[in-house]
Amino acid sequence: MINLYNLPPEGLRLNGTTERLTLEGDASLHDLTWSVFALASDGDVFLEVKGHALWQGTCARCLAPLDRALVVEAQFLGSKDADLVGRGSHTLGSQDLDVVFLPEDSLDEAELVREQFELQAPMHPLCVEDCLGLCPNCGKNWNKGSCHCQPEADLVPSALNKALAKALAGIKLDPES
Repeated sequence: MINLYNLPPEGLRLNGTTERLTLEGDASLHDLTWSVFALASDGDVFLEVKGHALWQGTCARCLAPLDRALVVEAQFLGSKDADLVGRGSHTLGSQDLDVVFLPEDSLDEAELVREQFELQAPMHPLCVEDCLGLCPNCGKNWNKGSCHCQPEADLVPSALNKALAKALAGIKLDPES
């Protein structure tokens, strides 16, 4: 825990490693190495989080396992000042920083690191940019070849589609009027 309002004048740097960190879904981080720096700044706190890890999850389309290097470098200002937080950003020296609300006097560095890595984790990761995904009928991975399912275009139209086609066929358009 970092006591935010009792920091040494030179700031506080904490370093750590985590072998495995479970994220949402079936994703996880492995071999996580991180650094947190906290420095008092006019009643607020400058925070810097840096780290790298191996993100492990699955492709959003074909469900193939994926490993991706993930790097985090985040800097922001933590404050209890509602006006400052409401503006959303603050210039500190030559840096424009996002401002986050820190209502407590202490901060759990492990949770801060976890949050920053979760924000950088891919939302819809793909094994390759043009991943074709899985067949919705048989589940075959289309990246490894086509399946023998009937394409949607060849399927028999539903009763609703037939009724819609009949109604549209009955419409007479007169472009002259």
